Amino acid sequence: MSFGGDPLLLNDEGSRQAFQFLGDLWRDGLLARESLFGKFDSEVDNLRTEAAWLAQNWPITSAELANDGVLPRFHVYPGWRGPVRSAHVVGGDVLGIPTSVTGKQREGAVALATFLMSKEAQEHLVSSNAWPSIRDDAYGNVPDEQDATFAAIREALRDAWFRPSVSYWPTVTAAMSEAVNRIILQSQPVDAVLDDLHAKISADAHRRGAPYPPPGPGRP
Repeated sequence: MSFGGDPLLLNDEGSRQAFQFLGDLWRDGLLARESLFGKFDSEVDNLRTEAAWLAQNWPITSAELANDGVLPRFHVYPGWRGPVRSAHVVGGDVLGIPTSVTGKQREGAVALATFLMSKEAQEHLVSSNAWPSIRDDAYGNVPDEQDATFAAIREALRDAWFRPSVSYWPTVTAAMSEAVNRIILQSQPVDAVLDDLHAKISADAHRRGAPYPPPGPGRP
């Protein structure tokens, strides 16, 4: 996205440029091997031990570093910008209640959802986990040392990208992971790999009866 590419296509010009750029960074020794395994529960240790000097700020990262008293040593900023745009993927899971759930089970599920969305619960997530809240009124208890973190979060969210709701998305994510392995770790040619993976995405989309190629910018 930062290079103007579309992950649902994966072999367009922007995607090719992005993977070429990542491959160059890897060959120049500018990507730590730990970046292949970075998760919310490993980035803090990577930063503590200086295995990485630049890392994605998972919601809990700033909170953990603040608890250690070392957050002021780090600069928290909205994130890297590509040659076309900034693009920050909005992650997380969606909690849904199937229509088949009824009676007390449905009442319990609604109660849980209501609690999770409450000001009390969201304030706790904000103050304890540096969690970007869905509620504007949940930021009253943000610790002073995390003001810069939340300022960066709000700025990053202006360039948020929501993953499209397409039935073949699991194939897209698998293709992107395979592209990293083949292009970056195995040094295979960018164009050949992405053309191969694009064919897999296209085939899965057609097999599922989904419109493909996907609509352009502004797709729902």
